Amino acid sequence: MTTAIGAAAALLAVGPPALAQVDLRVLRQQSEIRQQQEISRQSLLAAQREISAAQNRYNTQLTLRALESAANPPTEPTLRPALPVVPLRGPDAADLAADAARIDALTDQRLAESNARLRAITPAY
Repeated sequence: MTTAIGAAAALLAVGPPALAQVDLRVLRQQSEIRQQQEISRQSLLAAQREISAAQNRYNTQLTLRALESAANPPTEPTLRPALPVVPLRGPDAADLAADAARIDALTDQRLAESNARLRAITPAY
């Protein structure tokens, strides 16, 4: 019985400081995590400020360029194109089919070359 009481007393004497150390470690880890989160947040805010400043500089340049061109109209007449602009058309079905056939032929050729190289390799015994 005295051993049990002695063990309980020893546990009470050693237990709270050990628990306090664990709590301090946990608190330190939580503090480090919060600090890393704050650093990340500050970095994100700095990046957003840089992006905003760059956008503002770009908009200012556009405005200044427009004001400058309005203040200094061209002294020589500008030429207009004589022919109307023809909208670009995409490739027709025949062109697409020819391209697909050419891609298939190139793929088959590369596969045949690769197979020939593999067959040329002699196994080492």
